[in-house]
Amino acid sequence: MPVIDMGQLHLFYESSGSGPPIILIPGWTLNTHFWDGVTGGLSGAFRVIRYDVRGAGRSTSDPALEYSRVADVEDLAGLMDHLHLGRAHLVGHSKGARIACIFSMLHPDRVLSLTAIGSAEPHGTQGEERAFRTIAQAWVQRARDKAHLEGTDAAVLYLAQSRLFGKLRTSVEGVRQLHFAMQGYEAADLLSTHPRRDVDTAKLTSYLTMPVQFIVGGEDPFRQECEYAHRAIAGSELVILKGAGHMVPLEQPDLIGGQIFQFITSLSPGQGPG
Repeated sequence: MPVIDMGQLHLFYESSGSGPPIILIPGWTLNTHFWDGVTGGLSGAFRVIRYDVRGAGRSTSDPALEYSRVADVEDLAGLMDHLHLGRAHLVGHSKGARIACIFSMLHPDRVLSLTAIGSAEPHGTQGEERAFRTIAQAWVQRARDKAHLEGTDAAVLYLAQSRLFGKLRTSVEGVRQLHFAMQGYEAADLLSTHPRRDVDTAKLTSYLTMPVQFIVGGEDPFRQECEYAHRAIAGSELVILKGAGHMVPLEQPDLIGGQIFQFITSLSPGQGPG
């Protein structure tokens, strides 16, 4: 099992295919299996790398760790260093999209392109741009309260019933996929009291000079957030998928894989698969 030893943290990853590297970053609570339906369509032209972020999947889950986007960015840099990757295409979903965005702001020289699905940075500070993030933050706090008062199993069950996963829960197959993609999440981040570092992404948008695309479902509660980031980042592209929800890489993996492939292959020589 490919694991990077970072001392207190062990980071699990997988790599398949050959060519320019694409790194797939799953959303909160989710593991590498989240990308199962997307990977096959990309590995014929790219080296596809996917990994479990700290606190999820087969990576270390420990309440003693720091759980912040800054720590996640450091983990991603460590993964790229371990694999001797100077630059890579980044693709993230939800929390993973925010990791990809912030990494691209802090390390623009290491990013060939950025694809953010279902979430974005910057995310606005008031009004409609932040409407659902306020709701999401309250939802996370309720999950944290459950973890402390009722235990981590109760918190994980509560999170699995989120409206963000609504479309998946309408079928037996969708429920199976969601269960598989959440395996390994033990809510360690909800129990952590480690201080969390933050970064003001609104001041860093000028560093996003690489090709950027936002993909969001038309029915995704975070749609306004992605629209806001698109307006804030000059030259970025916005793709709205009609009828899709927040979990579109599981809902419509072929469509997502095709959109990622099309975006990257349209880039200038030296950025795409060649």
